[in-house]
Amino acid sequence: MASPLVTWQLRRVGARLRARRDELELIGEKLLALPEGADEEAMQRHRGHVTAEITRLETRQDQLLDRL
Repeated sequence: MASPLVTWQLRRVGARLRARRDELELIGEKLLALPEGADEEAMQRHRGHVTAEITRLETRQDQLLDRL
């Protein structure tokens, strides 16, 4: 049987993953509308941070699933 703490953590990580994936989709839409320049570069950096966070959350999710 799964630990209630692990289950709670999985739900929390899953919610954060969904939010970050939604954010990544919005960033992609904004990048299509932005002209080249400083704003685009800033948005690309933000996209990189969000992508890294998604990778970190997916790793954490895998670790929690292994504990089940």
